[in-house]
Amino acid sequence: MLAEINVWADIIATLMVAVGLGFWAFQIIGNFATGRMKRKFIGKQWPHHDAIVPPLPKIMHGVHVTSMIALWITGLLIRFPVIANGRTPLKYIHFVAMYAVIIIFVMRLQYAFARDRKEFAITLKDIKNSPRVLGYYMFLGKAYPHLMKYNVMQKMTYGLLFPIFLTVMAFTGFGLMWPKTVLGFLAPLAGGVAAAAAWARVVHYLSAMFLLMFTMIHVCLSFIEDYPALLMFFGLTKQEVHAPHGHTTHPPATEPARQHAN
Repeated sequence: MLAEINVWADIIATLMVAVGLGFWAFQIIGNFATGRMKRKFIGKQWPHHDAIVPPLPKIMHGVHVTSMIALWITGLLIRFPVIANGRTPLKYIHFVAMYAVIIIFVMRLQYAFARDRKEFAITLKDIKNSPRVLGYYMFLGKAYPHLMKYNVMQKMTYGLLFPIFLTVMAFTGFGLMWPKTVLGFLAPLAGGVAAAAAWARVVHYLSAMFLLMFTMIHVCLSFIEDYPALLMFFGLTKQEVHAPHGHTTHPPATEPARQHAN
């Protein structure tokens, strides 16, 4: 039974990657067809930002991205061993990257909700605005329905889906490291510790691929919708800020850009 489930897990994981790639293709074609690509990359009509992003979230973001890439690459090479005798060193890299992701994840949650918890709250306005947000991404509307710092899809992804799936990945990952200690309470239901670990491996794999799919979508939208901010977050360009334009309920967390020019 587990062998068949693992085959289906590979099929589902492949479909998730296909969805991520399909989303890229859909957005690129749609942006060219509607003229959005020209307005953004040639006309420089990018979103305005009214506060400078401090160094700490940039550093955490960079470490998180690097660690997640390391996790996906090593995880896939562990599952599909194309390198002879490479599983042991790959596991060490995988474990180190896993600890980095967990630490940054906890720090980022604390930082985000300590400073921006109001921005992550899903309000009635967000729910009412969600059809317009979806319509914009599906090229059924011309203007981006901007309400707050994050739209309802971003709030659900960053504030709900990512934390849930990262928690599942962490739990199953620790379960694979210490099956008796972590998965012992599930052993009677699964038919033994080894069986519980086998199920945990499937859940771990599918959770990782689900996050990979959403990350592909996130990178696509970051690139197409706010390319300058993407460069800024990786320190490749300076951030430009503008006067607050009414989408936030509190003043900018940092000083105006002209005070940071040097």
